[in-house]
Amino acid sequence: MTLLTTALIGASLTACSGAPARPEHPAPGPATSSLLLLSCSDSAGQQGRDHETVIGGVEGLAPGSGDPAGLYPIGTTTSGKRYFIYKAFLAVSASAAPFATVSITRPAGARLVYGSPSRIGELFSTRSGQALLAASRNTVRLPVCGPRFTGFTGGIIVTGPACITFQISSPRAREATVTVPIGPAPC
Repeated sequence: MTLLTTALIGASLTACSGAPARPEHPAPGPATSSLLLLSCSDSAGQQGRDHETVIGGVEGLAPGSGDPAGLYPIGTTTSGKRYFIYKAFLAVSASAAPFATVSITRPAGARLVYGSPSRIGELFSTRSGQALLAASRNTVRLPVCGPRFTGFTGGIIVTGPACITFQISSPRAREATVTVPIGPAPC
């Protein structure tokens, strides 16, 4: 009985401490509503504040956070649907500790993809973009990993220019909602 308990605890710790599981068949499907849970090892490190607008403890979502016309094609699905990514570096404030959660509430097909710089680079290197789609979710949890802003590499996946509505929440910051143009979309 002790051996069985030890084996189960060991298997649980191994399953919880690794990188997010990758699906066996990385074919894109409808927007996945599960949470993309990041760890401090996924961060790009501690950042100074970049004088951008901080919304709900997160910097990098508000207009002025980059070129909103910067949509990059990432591939076409077998059904012919084209996807684009807007690269958006997000940084979570220490004041939002222990984490901030960013969710896309509208449109339903928009997704977030975030991870370590090496993981995002690996996903970008696939020819079809299907790995990016398979790894994407509509919600990402960004941990606070120190006294400054903790930065995360990734982006927003869309099927074309769109007004994206984000909901940002954390245990210590006021919940906030913001709508921003991704691509040349009037919001």
